Amino acid sequence: MATTKTVIFDALDELLEQEFKNFTWHLLNGGFTESSIPRGKLEKADRSDVVDLMVQQYGISDAGKIAVNALHSIKQNELAEQLKRKLQKVPEDVPAGDGASSGGKTGTAGVTMNINAARGGTVKAPVLHGGVFHGPVNFS
Repeated sequence: MATTKTVIFDALDELLEQEFKNFTWHLLNGGFTESSIPRGKLEKADRSDVVDLMVQQYGISDAGKIAVNALHSIKQNELAEQLKRKLQKVPEDVPAGDGASSGGKTGTAGVTMNINAARGGTVKAPVLHGGVFHGPVNFS
């Protein structure tokens, strides 16, 4: 199964050496975010190193967006659009053991969670998979 990191890596693997150098230059100088990867770390980084550094610096969801923007900056518009489409198909990357929690225990698909709150209770909710959700999610 594809992950955000492998999809970004595959896109960078399509670049010729000079195009890859231009990509890393735009990571440093493109102004995509307030913080950039330190120049010394990018100096001798290969494609896999750059993907890892992007995820460490920007987080998994922003790394993909920044890669798309940097590809547009080096006039690799078709590759940028391909990457954008592939990123939309990647299930949300959640490290093992992480996930939604309210101080209780999590189950498996169809999650049952015991919530330790003043009133307590059990919540049964559908599993959300394959999307990017920002902020609260309400079920009716």
